[in-house]
Amino acid sequence: MIAVAYLLSYYFPINIAIFAITAIVAVGGLTALAAIGTRFEKAARFVLFAFDASAVTILLAFVPLSSGGDIPQNLVFMTSSVQHYYLVVAAAVLTLSPPLVLWTGLWAAGGLLFATWWIMSGMDHVVSYNALPISPSRDIYIQTVLDPNFLGIASRLQEALIISLVTAIAALAVHQARRVVKDQAKSEARARRVRTLFGRYVPAPIVRKLIDEGQLAPQTRLATLMFADIKGFTRLSQGMKPAELVEMLNAFFTAITDIVDRNGGVVINYIGDAVLISFNAPLPIEGHADRALTAAEDILAMSESRLFDRRSLRVRIGVATGFISAGTVGTGERQTYTVYGDAVNLAQRLQELNKEMGTNCLVCGMTVAKADAHPSLRSLGQVQIRNRFGSIEVFTPAKAATMADASGA
Repeated sequence: MIAVAYLLSYYFPINIAIFAITAIVAVGGLTALAAIGTRFEKAARFVLFAFDASAVTILLAFVPLSSGGDIPQNLVFMTSSVQHYYLVVAAAVLTLSPPLVLWTGLWAAGGLLFATWWIMSGMDHVVSYNALPISPSRDIYIQTVLDPNFLGIASRLQEALIISLVTAIAALAVHQARRVVKDQAKSEARARRVRTLFGRYVPAPIVRKLIDEGQLAPQTRLATLMFADIKGFTRLSQGMKPAELVEMLNAFFTAITDIVDRNGGVVINYIGDAVLISFNAPLPIEGHADRALTAAEDILAMSESRLFDRRSLRVRIGVATGFISAGTVGTGERQTYTVYGDAVNLAQRLQELNKEMGTNCLVCGMTVAKADAHPSLRSLGQVQIRNRFGSIEVFTPAKAATMADASGA
């Protein structure tokens, strides 16, 4: 479009020369597209913008203003041709590459100085602002600046300086924009990772809070863990079709997750017919031990009162409190959030110990010590936990003991 505008704006044959130069610049830009996706792409961009800036320099220094007579080339600075450098710099900004913007500005400023030098070297006599007296009159000023030999070297230097400053500002703006975009991309990637890890397990408000507060960073804190497992699952699954089994488990785990959500916990993982739940990680909550015990009682009551695919499911629950390490593990896109620590292992061991002690829920002494609102817990004394040194005191909710006695009967 610019080439066509020049073709219509200037007289023949100057318009043809300017049109040809502009068209060559455009075609050069198109040929650079062939390097996209290759190892020459970066180099091609630098060459292209150096070529564009050089084309403007050629327009200034060598293309005559008219074919109608010997018009001094220095009068080219009275036209808008210098402004073309800004178009080239603006195009470089679109690449979002600060080095490329600075490179283009360097060629533009250098090209303007070269054009000024080249034109000045071909002049017999140069008139500049230093020819003006102090406080010149109107007539003297007009006579000087409209002199055919007037070059205005100071103005040319000022234009080169302005091009350099504009380029530096544009490069800084591009750098800032790239950093903003990069930070935004990291934020979006973190948000996608959180949604991938927790979107199916916890409510949307908690997911948003995890994203906003950046709680996926590795952390160590005191938390209460719950491990729940379905009683007699192996025998139960033998008489069911796989599709029916999955449907039943989904319904059962959905019911458990709803209870966990109400009590501020987070489902960390589903392990076959078992589920690992955390209170106070990854999100901090007040009274995590009390919340875990309430959730355990609610899960036991739910399993006693509801049927899943016309089947009654009973659970064994282990609850333990202790310091854990929590964070994401894995590589690349295959990452998961998990928790490690003695409390995790103890919760699982307590769940298994229910079989030997004839209970539905066992709670470690640390959880009871941290809980405030569960006086109905009954001590079962000191017990030895498999693969652990020493013994610990364990408790069971009175309701859970009653349910266990009833189910045993």
